[in-house]
Amino acid sequence: MDVKKEDNDQDQTAQITLSSCPGTTPATPLSKNQLKKQRKHAEMLEMRKLRRLKERERQKAKRVEAKAKGLPLSVGPSRKELKRRQLMAINKQSSPDIISVAIDLDYDDLMHERDVAKCVKQCLRIYTINRRAAQPLRLHFTGIKTKGNIHECFKKNDGWENWHVDYHFDRTHSELFDKQKLVYLTCESDTILEKLLPGHTYVIGGLVDHNHLKGLCHQRATSAGLLTARLPLSEHVDMKTRSVLSTFHVFELLTRVAANQGWTQAILETIPQRKGAKAKNNSKDMKIVQTDQQENDKQMEIEQEKVEITDVAETDELGDKVITES
Repeated sequence: MDVKKEDNDQDQTAQITLSSCPGTTPATPLSKNQLKKQRKHAEMLEMRKLRRLKERERQKAKRVEAKAKGLPLSVGPSRKELKRRQLMAINKQSSPDIISVAIDLDYDDLMHERDVAKCVKQCLRIYTINRRAAQPLRLHFTGIKTKGNIHECFKKNDGWENWHVDYHFDRTHSELFDKQKLVYLTCESDTILEKLLPGHTYVIGGLVDHNHLKGLCHQRATSAGLLTARLPLSEHVDMKTRSVLSTFHVFELLTRVAANQGWTQAILETIPQRKGAKAKNNSKDMKIVQTDQQENDKQMEIEQEKVEITDVAETDELGDKVITES
């Protein structure tokens, strides 16, 4: 009798599942749209691997073709050169005259998940721009909340802890730097940024809001008693669209100006072509400040005139110089 009772108890416990357990509701089946999204996501992950393989094959074919034609294997600087620049930048970071840039990431709770991913992606691009810059700036990421949305999004990138960036968790730029040498860049400011001052730190708001929170960065900066400034975009170029740039475009513009490039040319080479920017005729930068390339071109014209006047038979050598310097 006892044996039959134990068998019945075992049968009852075996029949109890998560769906039949008291106090639970049965799981609803996935809709057609949800199943379609899952299928598309799986296809996207599979296609991503194939695209990477095809891209590696294309790069390999380009290197083989360039080697056969005697062309340089890479257009940009090599990894060895990039590492050398980084080491030089690290050695200069202790200098009080270095120009620093801080990306203010203290907007974690004001962005949706998709906008947080875009913000971190821009930080990745900023790191790449600084790594490839002729004169890298000292880069800070401030206001990162520990285990916040931005922190968790950073963790999805392998090796992010090894970047040559100063990470500051739970500390804002106001707590880290001297307020007298701290300038927050906002398009609402009445002060025009004419030049970058050594020893100063320029703050860029890491906020992706699609213009829904307009003026928030400027409001926070003025409330904290910080100096503000705007980029001299309207003073140097005319644009068809709004003069609002993304975070990495602002950073790239600062790196160009820090490398002694004029504002006009730096703006034209940085902002996207869709903005339709054209240099102003009355731009001081175009009249006074000249880049090294412009000076070289002018010098080459003077040398060519001298050659034509004196009838010196060195046109081939002069042509070689023009090709190599252009």
